[in-house]
Amino acid sequence: MMKARNLGIPQEISKHFSFIKMLVIYLLICGAGVSLLLASFDGLIRNNNKKLTGDVCRLVTEKMNNSIGRISGSAENMAALLSAQDHYDLQELYEILSQDSVGSEYVSIGFIDADDHIYASSSELGEFEKWGLLDIARLADPVSISAPYRSGKTGQPVFTMFVDYTYGGGKQGYLFLTYPLKEIQKMAYTESLTGDAEIWLMEADSDNIIQCAGPNRYALGMWDNALIAIRKPIDAKYQKAYEDWKNRMNAGEESAGVTYKIHGETYTQVYSKINFMHGWYVVVRIPDSALSSAIQQFRTSVSIFLGILLIATAVMFVVFHRREAKEKKVLENLSIRDPLTSALNRRAFDFTVDQYLGYLGKTLKNEAALLFMDVDYFKRVNDRFGHEAGDRILTGFSAALKEVFGDEGYISRYGGDEFVVLVRNGDQEQVSRKLELLQKKAAQIRPCDKEEECGDFVLTFSCGAALYPKDADNLNSLKERADDALYIVKENGRNGFGWYRKEKATL
Repeated sequence: MMKARNLGIPQEISKHFSFIKMLVIYLLICGAGVSLLLASFDGLIRNNNKKLTGDVCRLVTEKMNNSIGRISGSAENMAALLSAQDHYDLQELYEILSQDSVGSEYVSIGFIDADDHIYASSSELGEFEKWGLLDIARLADPVSISAPYRSGKTGQPVFTMFVDYTYGGGKQGYLFLTYPLKEIQKMAYTESLTGDAEIWLMEADSDNIIQCAGPNRYALGMWDNALIAIRKPIDAKYQKAYEDWKNRMNAGEESAGVTYKIHGETYTQVYSKINFMHGWYVVVRIPDSALSSAIQQFRTSVSIFLGILLIATAVMFVVFHRREAKEKKVLENLSIRDPLTSALNRRAFDFTVDQYLGYLGKTLKNEAALLFMDVDYFKRVNDRFGHEAGDRILTGFSAALKEVFGDEGYISRYGGDEFVVLVRNGDQEQVSRKLELLQKKAAQIRPCDKEEECGDFVLTFSCGAALYPKDADNLNSLKERADDALYIVKENGRNGFGWYRKEKATL
């Protein structure tokens, strides 16, 4: 009979709980950084709102234009490369590139040939017709960009970029790539602004706006209409100023600002034109109460915050990566499954349960029960029916254990005919009922295919049980208590189970 032994498994934090701890630490660091940022804002509020709003708007626009320029440059390079290869079969090329586009920064890729035939998916063909994208393609010189629209494929705002392209011995066509709007939208979102600042993309002709940043994070990426969302709530005395501001946008001016009030709160709002996207503008609106007059101090505070955030992120992921690699190596060095029954082997069981009990001890969770059990007179099975029948008994008994305890326990073949089960959150009464069920299932396991060959054989088992933390507060001691209870069961004739008591096991 097996007495519990210390197998020397290293006391390491499991991958799951390690990740939770690291995540909590990361969030605490980020929270501290945000608190520092907000505290800095409290001392930096000033009155020159329009100038700062204009600076922010121009900065966001510049970054968006740089982002669009980067994307368009990448698209032009791709078109030049493909043109140099002088493909003749655009359908074949489309199929190859569309497969390679998985994981790319763009949503999809396609072609338009000299006869205006479009090589794209069926959903994209519908979008070409719905949004007039073919007309936009003809404006490419060498690049043209569509207005943002909602993709039928992803359900998210996207824009399509068209680039001149030659193929088939000098025929003129277009390469097009569809990108998620967040490729340029995120340039606005990552700007270092107060939580009250709002940034939109706005189409002058329709007054449609897409929110890129603002206090309501659930509204990011949502479409709205400026006439309803902005103009109507403006106090009457400021309506004329807003109309003049909108007229300047419609007239094509590069940038303009306006100040108005809504329900007593004063706002400064500035627009700036976006290159390549005809008729679309970046609009920044910030309430006066949220602005700082010292933009350099503002940027310095943001730099400190971002530096802390980046360092914390880098440290977190380096530490997590190393710990994960170390744990993976530990698990790889363990043969965690018994090859016959697929139950956990002894070392894997000890490692897993040791971590789980440590977790219970720290979280003050409910009980757990450890069960030590043997198949009764297993040697007689091998002697009477053969080793193949013995293997059949072991696999059948393991399957019964998994059926009874699999959803709430860790099951291990500890060696030979010995099995150990750790029942999570299991009290004595509940586990006893399950052991009674296991007795019934064990009695149905047969060592041979034909009933007449089995004769009067009935499979039974003996089991000793102990409770955590009532009987012991660590795995080794818990195994000793359960083994002591098993010894009493065997002394009393086997075919039963008993619970550890300080003086003796209860039968």
